[in-house]
Amino acid sequence: MLYDELSAEENLRYFAGLYRSCSCLTPSEALLAVGLDPTLTRPVGQFSQGMRQRTSLARVLLPRPELLLLDEPFSNMDVASAGKMVTLLGQLRAANRTVVLTTHQRSLAEPLADYFLTMEAGQLISTTEVPAR
Repeated sequence: MLYDELSAEENLRYFAGLYRSCSCLTPSEALLAVGLDPTLTRPVGQFSQGMRQRTSLARVLLPRPELLLLDEPFSNMDVASAGKMVTLLGQLRAANRTVVLTTHQRSLAEPLADYFLTMEAGQLISTTEVPAR
């Protein structure tokens, strides 16, 4: 959920205000973390889908969560943007954050995964542990 008429910085400033009791990242820090320029002033409604996805992830990162639940974080991203997202999620994982995500793009999740749960028609059909790296 982003407000299309606001810039990325304005969106994040609004959402950061909802976390008054925690030590949040600043909007600029969150945007830089996902590879976006915090000085970009155009409205989010004019962003590409990949930029919108990264802005949404920046919003999630504001309160410095220990657990991230991400639904299709690579959807509507070009290959380069998806690669940057994988790198960022890998950094979060290395910083002892837990990342749980759903994706139809298994190859993107492979560098991040400890386990794969495969579902078909709403049913769990397999669980695979990824060998230690």
